[in-house]
Amino acid sequence: EELMNALQTDSRLLAKLKESAGAPMTADEIHRQRVSYVMGTLNADSTLTREKVEALLLAKEGKGTAA
Repeated sequence: EELMNALQTDSRLLAKLKESAGAPMTADEIHRQRVSYVMGTLNADSTLTREKVEALLLAKEGKGTAA
């Protein structure tokens, strides 16, 4: 517990995190985050590729066709 009390997050990092949290995300950032989320929730034995996830999401967003 003493070690945990001694640890402090760098104030510059905290300031950057606060600044970033208030900034709106771009459409590309949202898309990449969605892809990352889907890939992270897949089972280890899934055959769904990142490329297929990209295509499916782009089609859902109206920016492409699912192949």
